[in-house]
Amino acid sequence: MTQTLLGALTLVGVVACLPDWRRRLPWLLSLSLALPASGAVPVAALPLTPYLLVALVIGVLVSYEWMRGALPLTGWPGSALLLGFIGWAALITLAGPALFSGTTVLNTSGGGGLVAPNPLGYSGSNLAQVAYFVISALVIIWFANRERLSPHLLLPGLYACMGMSTWRLLSEKAGLPFPGAIVDNSTRAYIDEPGNYRLRGVFTEPSTLAHYSIATLAFCAVMLFARSRGRQLRGLYLLLGALAAVNIVFSRSGTGVIGGGLVLVVVVVLIIGRALRSDRGMTAVVISGCGAIVLGLVFSSPILTYGKDVFLTKVDSSSYDQRSFGDRFALSLFLETRGVGVGLGSNQPSSLVPMLLSCVGVIGTLLFAAFVATVVLRSVITPHGLGPATVVISLVVTKSVAGSFLSEPLLMLGIALAVNAITRAREAPVTDRDVAATGGPAPPRSGSTAPPPRLPA
Repeated sequence: MTQTLLGALTLVGVVACLPDWRRRLPWLLSLSLALPASGAVPVAALPLTPYLLVALVIGVLVSYEWMRGALPLTGWPGSALLLGFIGWAALITLAGPALFSGTTVLNTSGGGGLVAPNPLGYSGSNLAQVAYFVISALVIIWFANRERLSPHLLLPGLYACMGMSTWRLLSEKAGLPFPGAIVDNSTRAYIDEPGNYRLRGVFTEPSTLAHYSIATLAFCAVMLFARSRGRQLRGLYLLLGALAAVNIVFSRSGTGVIGGGLVLVVVVVLIIGRALRSDRGMTAVVISGCGAIVLGLVFSSPILTYGKDVFLTKVDSSSYDQRSFGDRFALSLFLETRGVGVGLGSNQPSSLVPMLLSCVGVIGTLLFAAFVATVVLRSVITPHGLGPATVVISLVVTKSVAGSFLSEPLLMLGIALAVNAITRAREAPVTDRDVAATGGPAPPRSGSTAPPPRLPA
């Protein structure tokens, strides 16, 4: 990655936020999702995207707050699991290459972002992956100690990300100008196979666009049924969902077909569960469900044809062979290291679970899984946590199909927002009936010492 105008614009945004950083930086962090794979500032072996640059600034400020005793690192649900994972990941990343020196691993070799077998040894990727996760963890810790944040905080970033990806589609299909110099300043770039156009949007490959688009569509669905009030807000979510759907279709990703189907089931369960818990919206759920079934029957032929074509094309591709080999290799590496792992950044398979098993072993995988499960299960039952919890679930599911980058910006921001919803709900419980009756958070119960909940700025 090289320095670009994007880095300068991000730094200008950070400076503009500093006078009121507690209120402004979360929104800038969201907006930085617009270009989650483009370089902003190179720092030795740690090239920073706009998201990581803003998160790094937040991390520095959070560290300062902690050192002067104004911000605790623990005390919120999942904090011990998160810190335990960081400690174990740092330890095994430091010790793994020494313990298993010479072991064959898969990592980046040459250009194009391709992975190839190489002897295990220390590399810049080890430091980068640990640093990326620590920076993201500091954001999570800050959000855990903040007042209640807006449940719509993800909107600016998702709109920018989905909008620019659709803009690229219009550019490639209709010739509209597109700022490719800013978007494509990474050293990796997806190249279309002959006769098989696939949209990659603002990402390096179509499968990552599918990750974000599926998470966005799932987020819009639950927010439409469970949280958004007013025609304008509903209109925003409908338009964003439509952009995400277009991006999913044109990405023609096997991840989108398989992972998207699994996420669809989860979203339906979440929407029905929330409607039953809140005693509201069940009529809309039933009507929408019937409408979806009718549309599915009417358009069943093109939908099935599309899914079959994408699936068969993927299975017959060299990419599928490489991804399958990478995951099988990671599981073999996990057994070879007796479940200890070789350290974050040392092995780069295709999917999240094989990456965790081969890099941080049984202990690290269980710690991370327990942390995510704690956050999701605690936040999904809170009115403000359902949206971000859905994003987290979606990304974990799709990245378990394909995608091994642990510190994915949208995943980390979704976890941070879900943690914020949990901690604020503990201080001043908000029920679904409260939201249904008032359109906003309920005041603390009688006798409670908690202060009135603060509305998002």
